[in-house]
Amino acid sequence: MNIYAIIPARSGSKGVPDKNIRKVAGKELIGHAIEFAKKLPVTKIICSTDSEHYAEIARQYGAEVPFLRSAAASHDTAMEQDILEDLYNKFDEHDIAYPDIFVWLRPTFVFRDVDDVTECITRLRNEPQLTSCRVVVEAESRLYHDENGLLKPNFDDKGKSMIRRQEVEKAYRVYLTDVFRGVPKNCGADFLGNRVGYVVANKLCGIDIDDEQDLFIATKMIESLSHE
Repeated sequence: MNIYAIIPARSGSKGVPDKNIRKVAGKELIGHAIEFAKKLPVTKIICSTDSEHYAEIARQYGAEVPFLRSAAASHDTAMEQDILEDLYNKFDEHDIAYPDIFVWLRPTFVFRDVDDVTECITRLRNEPQLTSCRVVVEAESRLYHDENGLLKPNFDDKGKSMIRRQEVEKAYRVYLTDVFRGVPKNCGADFLGNRVGYVVANKLCGIDIDDEQDLFIATKMIESLSHE
Protein backbone atom coordinates (compact mmCIF):
# COMPACT_ATOMS: atom_id res chain seq x y z
CA MET A 1 0.00 0.00 0.00
CA ASN A 2 1.34 3.40 -0.99
CA ILE A 3 1.08 5.96 1.80
CA TYR A 4 2.37 9.46 1.06
CA ALA A 5 3.04 12.06 3.73
CA ILE A 6 2.47 15.48 2.17
CA ILE A 7 3.99 18.64 3.66
CA PRO A 8 2.17 21.59 2.03
CA ALA A 9 4.43 24.64 2.21
CA ARG A 10 3.74 27.59 -0.04
CA SER A 11 6.06 30.59 0.20
CA GLY A 12 3.56 33.43 0.14
CA SER A 13 2.51 33.78 3.77
CA LYS A 14 1.40 37.35 4.55
CA GLY A 15 0.85 37.30 8.32
CA VAL A 16 4.33 35.92 9.01
CA PRO A 17 6.59 36.21 5.95
CA ASP A 18 8.16 32.88 4.99
CA LYS A 19 6.32 31.29 7.91
CA ASN A 20 6.85 27.71 6.74
CA ILE A 21 10.63 28.08 6.96
CA ARG A 22 10.73 30.13 10.14
CA LYS A 23 12.64 28.35 12.87
CA VAL A 24 11.25 27.01 16.10
CA ALA A 25 13.87 25.68 18.50
CA GLY A 26 16.49 25.95 15.74
CA LYS A 27 14.59 24.03 13.10
CA GLU A 28 12.40 25.22 10.21
CA LEU A 29 8.70 24.40 10.48
CA ILE A 30 8.88 22.21 7.38
CA GLY A 31 11.85 20.47 9.01
CA HIS A 32 9.74 19.60 12.07
CA ALA A 33 7.02 18.20 9.79
CA ILE A 34 9.45 16.15 7.69
CA GLU A 35 11.25 14.69 10.69
CA PHE A 36 7.89 13.74 12.17
CA ALA A 37 6.86 12.08 8.89
CA LYS A 38 9.99 9.91 9.02
CA LYS A 39 8.57 8.25 12.15
CA LEU A 40 5.37 7.21 10.38
CA PRO A 41 4.70 4.07 8.32
CA VAL A 42 4.73 5.95 5.00
CA THR A 43 6.32 5.10 1.66
CA LYS A 44 7.05 8.65 0.49
CA ILE A 45 7.48 12.08 2.09
CA ILE A 46 6.72 14.82 -0.43
CA CYS A 47 6.92 18.56 0.13
CA SER A 48 4.48 20.50 -2.02
CA THR A 49 5.92 23.98 -2.47
CA ASP A 50 6.13 26.72 -5.08
CA SER A 51 9.63 27.78 -3.95
CA GLU A 52 12.95 26.27 -5.02
CA HIS A 53 14.45 27.67 -1.81
CA TYR A 54 11.85 25.85 0.29
CA ALA A 55 12.39 22.75 -1.84
CA GLU A 56 16.11 22.74 -1.10
CA ILE A 57 15.47 23.00 2.64
CA ALA A 58 12.93 20.17 2.42
CA ARG A 59 15.42 17.97 0.58
CA GLN A 60 18.04 18.64 3.25
CA TYR A 61 15.66 17.14 5.80
CA GLY A 62 15.02 14.12 3.60
CA ALA A 63 11.76 14.91 1.78
CA GLU A 64 11.23 14.43 -1.93
CA VAL A 65 10.40 17.48 -4.04
CA PRO A 66 10.01 15.99 -7.52
CA PHE A 67 8.23 19.10 -8.81
CA LEU A 68 7.19 22.60 -7.78
CA ARG A 69 3.60 23.54 -7.12
CA SER A 70 1.82 25.52 -9.84
CA ALA A 71 1.01 29.20 -9.38
CA ALA A 72 -2.73 28.48 -9.40
CA ALA A 73 -2.36 26.16 -6.40
CA SER A 74 -0.05 28.60 -4.57
CA HIS A 75 -2.33 31.61 -4.41
CA ASP A 76 -3.30 32.78 -0.92
CA THR A 77 -6.90 31.77 -1.64
CA ALA A 78 -5.96 28.23 -2.74
CA MET A 79 -7.51 25.43 -0.69
CA GLU A 80 -6.40 21.87 -0.02
CA GLN A 81 -8.43 20.59 -2.96
CA ASP A 82 -6.47 22.92 -5.28
CA ILE A 83 -3.20 21.57 -3.93
CA LEU A 84 -4.48 18.02 -4.36
CA GLU A 85 -5.49 18.65 -7.95
CA ASP A 86 -2.02 20.04 -8.61
CA LEU A 87 -0.44 16.98 -6.99
CA TYR A 88 -2.44 14.57 -9.14
CA ASN A 89 -1.57 16.51 -12.29
CA LYS A 90 2.12 16.41 -11.37
CA PHE A 91 1.91 12.72 -10.44
CA ASP A 92 0.60 12.05 -13.97
CA GLU A 93 3.27 14.25 -15.54
CA HIS A 94 6.10 12.58 -13.63
CA ASP A 95 4.70 9.05 -13.80
CA ILE A 96 4.28 8.79 -10.03
CA ALA A 97 1.69 6.32 -8.74
CA TYR A 98 -1.25 7.75 -6.81
CA PRO A 99 -1.12 6.95 -3.09
CA ASP A 100 -3.70 4.73 -1.47
CA ILE A 101 -3.57 7.06 1.52
CA PHE A 102 -2.51 10.67 2.02
CA VAL A 103 -1.18 11.92 5.39
CA TRP A 104 -1.55 15.71 5.34
CA LEU A 105 1.00 17.31 7.68
CA ARG A 106 0.53 21.08 7.94
CA PRO A 107 3.90 22.59 8.98
CA THR A 108 2.34 25.09 11.41
CA PHE A 109 1.56 22.31 13.89
CA VAL A 110 4.87 21.40 15.54
CA PHE A 111 3.40 19.30 18.35
CA ARG A 112 2.23 15.91 17.13
CA ASP A 113 2.10 12.39 18.50
CA VAL A 114 3.25 9.50 16.31
CA ASP A 115 0.77 7.10 17.89
CA ASP A 116 -2.19 9.37 17.08
CA VAL A 117 -1.34 9.71 13.39
CA THR A 118 -0.39 6.04 13.10
CA GLU A 119 -3.76 5.12 14.60
CA CYS A 120 -5.49 7.20 11.92
CA ILE A 121 -3.51 5.37 9.23
CA THR A 122 -4.31 1.99 10.79
CA ARG A 123 -8.01 2.79 11.01
CA LEU A 124 -8.12 3.78 7.35
CA ARG A 125 -6.32 0.58 6.37
CA ASN A 126 -8.56 -1.64 8.50
CA GLU A 127 -11.93 0.11 8.20
CA PRO A 128 -12.89 0.38 4.52
CA GLN A 129 -16.13 2.16 5.41
CA LEU A 130 -14.15 5.20 6.59
CA THR A 131 -13.38 7.87 4.01
CA SER A 132 -10.84 9.63 6.23
CA CYS A 133 -9.59 9.97 9.78
CA ARG A 134 -8.61 13.20 11.52
CA VAL A 135 -6.45 13.99 14.53
CA VAL A 136 -8.49 16.36 16.71
CA VAL A 137 -8.24 18.08 20.09
CA GLU A 138 -11.04 18.96 22.46
CA ALA A 139 -12.24 22.53 22.07
CA GLU A 140 -14.30 24.95 24.13
CA SER A 141 -17.94 24.25 23.25
CA ARG A 142 -19.47 27.14 25.21
CA LEU A 143 -18.98 29.70 22.44
CA TYR A 144 -20.89 32.88 21.66
CA HIS A 145 -21.56 34.95 18.56
CA ASP A 146 -22.42 38.57 17.94
CA GLU A 147 -26.02 39.49 17.29
CA ASN A 148 -26.56 43.22 16.80
CA GLY A 149 -23.82 44.07 19.26
CA LEU A 150 -24.98 41.55 21.87
CA LEU A 151 -23.50 38.18 22.84
CA LYS A 152 -25.67 35.19 21.99
CA PRO A 153 -24.75 31.57 22.81
CA ASN A 154 -24.05 29.00 20.11
CA PHE A 155 -25.33 26.36 22.52
CA ASP A 156 -28.37 25.84 24.75
CA ASP A 157 -27.49 27.82 27.87
CA LYS A 158 -30.80 26.85 29.50
CA GLY A 159 -31.32 30.50 30.36
CA LYS A 160 -28.40 30.45 32.80
CA SER A 161 -25.62 33.02 33.07
CA MET A 162 -23.10 30.27 33.84
CA ILE A 163 -23.15 26.67 32.68
CA ARG A 164 -20.76 23.81 33.40
CA ARG A 165 -18.68 22.44 30.53
CA GLN A 166 -20.02 18.96 31.30
CA GLU A 167 -23.56 20.13 30.52
CA VAL A 168 -22.66 20.98 26.92
CA GLU A 169 -21.93 18.50 24.13
CA LYS A 170 -18.22 18.02 23.46
CA ALA A 171 -16.67 19.92 20.55
CA TYR A 172 -13.41 19.36 18.68
CA ARG A 173 -10.89 21.38 16.69
CA VAL A 174 -10.15 19.54 13.48
CA TYR A 175 -7.58 21.41 11.38
CA LEU A 176 -4.50 19.54 12.63
CA THR A 177 -3.57 16.40 10.71
CA ASP A 178 -5.76 14.62 8.17
CA VAL A 179 -5.42 11.10 6.79
CA PHE A 180 -7.56 10.35 3.74
CA ARG A 181 -7.85 8.20 0.66
CA GLY A 182 -5.90 8.91 -2.52
CA VAL A 183 -7.35 6.26 -4.85
CA PRO A 184 -9.43 6.77 -6.88
CA LYS A 185 -8.36 10.33 -7.73
CA ASN A 186 -9.56 12.45 -4.84
CA CYS A 187 -9.32 16.22 -5.27
CA GLY A 188 -12.87 17.51 -4.90
CA ALA A 189 -14.03 19.95 -2.25
CA ASP A 190 -15.30 16.93 -0.27
CA PHE A 191 -11.98 15.04 -0.35
CA LEU A 192 -12.41 13.91 3.28
CA GLY A 193 -15.71 12.24 2.41
CA ASN A 194 -18.72 11.84 4.67
CA ARG A 195 -17.53 9.05 6.95
CA VAL A 196 -14.76 10.73 8.92
CA GLY A 197 -13.23 8.94 11.89
CA TYR A 198 -11.15 10.72 14.48
CA VAL A 199 -8.47 10.28 17.12
CA VAL A 200 -8.37 12.67 20.08
CA ALA A 201 -4.88 14.06 20.76
CA ASN A 202 -3.36 15.93 23.66
CA LYS A 203 -4.45 19.59 23.64
CA LEU A 204 -0.83 20.59 23.08
CA CYS A 205 -1.15 19.19 19.55
CA GLY A 206 -3.73 21.85 18.74
CA ILE A 207 -1.25 24.74 18.90
CA ASP A 208 -1.19 26.34 15.45
CA ILE A 209 1.57 28.81 14.58
CA ASP A 210 -0.14 31.77 12.97
CA ASP A 211 1.82 34.80 14.17
CA GLU A 212 5.03 35.91 15.88
CA GLN A 213 3.57 35.32 19.33
CA ASP A 214 2.77 31.72 18.43
CA LEU A 215 6.35 31.22 17.23
CA PHE A 216 7.67 32.55 20.53
CA ILE A 217 5.32 30.37 22.60
CA ALA A 218 6.10 27.22 20.63
CA THR A 219 9.85 27.81 20.98
CA LYS A 220 9.58 28.29 24.74
CA MET A 221 7.40 25.18 25.10
CA ILE A 222 9.85 23.00 23.16
CA GLU A 223 12.73 24.37 25.25
CA SER A 224 10.78 23.65 28.43
CA LEU A 225 9.85 20.11 27.37
CA SER A 226 13.45 19.34 26.39
CA HIS A 227 14.57 20.12 29.95
CA GLU A 228 12.05 17.86 31.66
